[in-house]
Amino acid sequence: MTVSLLQKVLQERDDMYPAERRVADFVGMSPSEVIHMSMAKLSETCSVSDPTIMRFCRRFGFDGYQDFKLSLAQSLVPSAPFAYEQIVPQDSIANIVLKTCRNSLNAIQRLAEDLAPEQIQAAAGLLGAATWTGIYATGISEVNALDTEHKFQRLGIRCQALLGKQRQWMHAESARPGDVALIFSQSGHTKQMVEVATAVRAGGGRVVSVAAGDSPLARVSDAVVAVLPYDRTEMMTPLASRLNHHLVTNMLVTAIAIDSGSQFPDQLPALDSWQTDKI
Repeated sequence: MTVSLLQKVLQERDDMYPAERRVADFVGMSPSEVIHMSMAKLSETCSVSDPTIMRFCRRFGFDGYQDFKLSLAQSLVPSAPFAYEQIVPQDSIANIVLKTCRNSLNAIQRLAEDLAPEQIQAAAGLLGAATWTGIYATGISEVNALDTEHKFQRLGIRCQALLGKQRQWMHAESARPGDVALIFSQSGHTKQMVEVATAVRAGGGRVVSVAAGDSPLARVSDAVVAVLPYDRTEMMTPLASRLNHHLVTNMLVTAIAIDSGSQFPDQLPALDSWQTDKI
């Protein structure tokens, strides 16, 4: 995996002398500011000398500060493959905020580059024509199922988020033509979700999955919205992937609204049960 300059700075920070470490900390927290700062200003901000800035730049293979800034600016642009910045115990709160935001922005940018619009169109077509939609998920993806239920109901779609193995099996095994199962799975390898999809199709229902494209779940689905798991889904709470699944839900809702002739497809009407008194 390609490592960006910003990642290298963060990775090597602990091996630096105190003066260079102050530079690394500032670069890590405010990279967008650094690319607009003169070397004198950066030296003053970090309380170091100009030679320290030069040593810092040469550590990463640059002849001068300007070359370093140019490469830093390029590293702020999301690029393939997706790069995940790991949060470590030594990170300050400011670094936690920045890394979390950058990881999420990078993943969303990759989604924009990788997602096939025709997959959204095919999935929206099946969901829009369904007589009833069961929304299946397990683990952390249950958040996406509940969010989708809320949005689909506001669109007037008959649906239900089905959580829990026993409940899922009861509905999957009683599926019939006209029913559609919408399944969220970040890896696409969850055995329970693959078995649910197989059961729904056996009863004549259709399956739409939001999952990794090259996965067992994708292979037993009628339509797939392929979303690569850009972060470390087996090692941590996969925030970036979950955000992308939420975005896919919004895309599906808007596409269905357009197909149904909505004048304002990206604005969902409120349900009485969701209206609340405001102060």
